[in-house]
Amino acid sequence: MNTKKLQKVNTFTAVFQKVRGGYTTWVEEMPNVISEGKTKVEAKINLKDALGLMLETNRIMSFKGVAGDVERSPISFPVHQVA
Repeated sequence: MNTKKLQKVNTFTAVFQKVRGGYTTWVEEMPNVISEGKTKVEAKINLKDALGLMLETNRIMSFKGVAGDVERSPISFPVHQVA
């Protein structure tokens, strides 16, 4: 029996803009997550790191000042495409 826990995967949209010296990139769904790199691959790696840090910080901050019992529950919603 495989007891390995499945890891949750969230999908976000990375936007890349070519600039002098490389690429600037940000997460479309979280515009405050911004990074850069000399190549597109480097920019994507840096953006993933920035997004991970932002999500970790948001999780920590969401419980700051919370007292008593809390319940966590996953939510889902459709993603609307922007033209």
